[in-house]
Amino acid sequence: MIKKEYDMKNFSAATMIALSACVISLSIGCSSVTIKDPLSENPEPIDQEKLEGTWVLNDEVFHVKFGSNGVAQIAGVEWESNQFHIVHAEVIVTKGDKHNFLSVRRQEDGRWMGDYYFLSYMFAENGDLVAWVPNANVFKNLIKEKELQGVITEGKYSTSVSITNSPLKLLKLINDPENLKLFEYTEPTIIRKISEK
Repeated sequence: MIKKEYDMKNFSAATMIALSACVISLSIGCSSVTIKDPLSENPEPIDQEKLEGTWVLNDEVFHVKFGSNGVAQIAGVEWESNQFHIVHAEVIVTKGDKHNFLSVRRQEDGRWMGDYYFLSYMFAENGDLVAWVPNANVFKNLIKEKELQGVITEGKYSTSVSITNSPLKLLKLINDPENLKLFEYTEPTIIRKISEK
């Protein structure tokens, strides 16, 4: 497996939490793809045993635990204003035909953000999480070609795509094994598991 090297120096712990379940694209200068609703309407604790535990990505440590409602919670800490702050994200797991998917949203200042990031994932033999982010350029073109509905925001160095279709339509599209171009499958992110629950 090839590990994609990103410039992680400027990521906060909150960004790393969202990345762990979804996207690198929260940093300035990176592109992102978001959805208004999670891919699953009724969360189920899919891969609970494999996902629960402590994880590390580029020296950022975070913990994953499932609630009784089937939604996974991610927590970590970041150092800001001379003190530690707890940062949160929630993850909804969706089963796919080839890979499973994660829908992730962050909490900021005690409020849940409105949009979800999503990614495709699988587990390596050693238990590490192998994750792939959506290809923003491909999703941008799908919206321009009217195959999906959404809003495109283009900056000098980045593209943000917000998909407004129903999650079911998007899930049908990304679940098709023929649509490999939709994710950055040649550039996986490897997230290392360092302890069980």
